Amino acid sequence: MIAFAPAAAGVPVWLAVCALGALFGMMALVGVFAVLILRRADERDFPQVLLGLSHVISALCGMLPWGKPTPPPALPEQAAPGTEPAPPATSVVLVRAEPAAGPVVLPGDQ
Repeated sequence: MIAFAPAAAGVPVWLAVCALGALFGMMALVGVFAVLILRRADERDFPQVLLGLSHVISALCGMLPWGKPTPPPALPEQAAPGTEPAPPATSVVLVRAEPAAGPVVLPGDQ
């Protein structure tokens, strides 16, 4: 049998082959699920579907000895379809018991 590099590092060849098989098996499983999900998803839902797949891939990366799962970025918030109209201007009327000596000018009237 040919001695691979893992055997020189102290890892038996059969264990390295099993680890590579598990790694490729996980990648194949994610690929198959991605294709099946993307076939059934509506095109408008692709951003949400791809975000969900990135969460699954990130979780699977946490199972690797060198992998650290990181939270994938969230989708940007979409703007509201319609904005509210500006509120109408309000006016204030002051009522006194006795009339003022001169015209009253409020700071908002200038």
